[in-house]
Amino acid sequence: MQSANKGKLTPHIVIKGLFDRLLYRIATLGFDLIILMAMTLLLIGSVLAMGGHVRLFQATVLLPIIIMVLAIAVKVIRNPSGWYEESIYLLRDWVPFVLVVFIYENMHDVAGQVMAFDIAGHLLNWDIMVFGIEPTIWAQKVYSPLMTDIMSITYALYFVQPLFIMFLLSVWKKRYEFRHMALCLTVCLILGFLGYVFLPCSPPRYFIEHMYTDPVRLQGLFLFNWLQGTWDGLSVISGGAFPSLHVGLSAAALIYAFKFRKMNLTCRIVWYAYVPLVTALWFSTIYLRHHWILDIVAGLFVAGTGYMVANFMMPIWRSLRQRYELPF
Repeated sequence: MQSANKGKLTPHIVIKGLFDRLLYRIATLGFDLIILMAMTLLLIGSVLAMGGHVRLFQATVLLPIIIMVLAIAVKVIRNPSGWYEESIYLLRDWVPFVLVVFIYENMHDVAGQVMAFDIAGHLLNWDIMVFGIEPTIWAQKVYSPLMTDIMSITYALYFVQPLFIMFLLSVWKKRYEFRHMALCLTVCLILGFLGYVFLPCSPPRYFIEHMYTDPVRLQGLFLFNWLQGTWDGLSVISGGAFPSLHVGLSAAALIYAFKFRKMNLTCRIVWYAYVPLVTALWFSTIYLRHHWILDIVAGLFVAGTGYMVANFMMPIWRSLRQRYELPF
């Protein structure tokens, strides 16, 4: 009788086996990819249920793909014989950023239908209450076409800044550090998307356009008009000002630049370069009339939260990979 029971699968054994398989999948895929895959499926279902159409490709997806290709090219040059295996790892590392762009480009149909209100009026009142004047209106005092071009350049670097650090980590085979940062950015972007959907907020340049006098509309010398037209063409999220992901992602880049500053000379140079660049980017969000002050505060909160979540989850992920003898 005992020998007959030995071969039977009890509910406890089945549940334990399923749980072990779940942990193995988490160990192999990683928290960042699992979160983004789940959100991608949820988003596709929501867009289709609302009668929208899924945007499979937008120009913004080219940036992570180009950086990934450059990293692979460096690997091929350095190690021609082992480039294939390392390229597989790189594809895994950079796929989350392709999904991030896909989610961003398809958020419009969902963001426009979940919440009908706009919190921009509350943020305007808060700015005036604290500062006595709306900061984007105050920024008219330092306006010049040259300043506008400079600010537009710094504003455009928000995604380049974290991706450049991650490019270096890829080239240096710092996969644990890379995935730590990737998970942080994933959390930042998820929090940003939740804000866009549930707390829609128009930017100052739309909400208080009638209040600007000097100038009524910003003008640059040679770059701003083209860049602004590009942003308007790519910005598919209506009311997507809160939180500021420009601030959130650049703040995350600054956190990791500080974290890795003692790794080598290149990282030290990156840290010293990022302090003025990121600070200028934060000011540009006000100067260019893209964000309210609370958008910036929320962006800093998003970056801090993303880093803390990554700091908490990465040791768990590493222990799972060690459990199943999976190298980083």
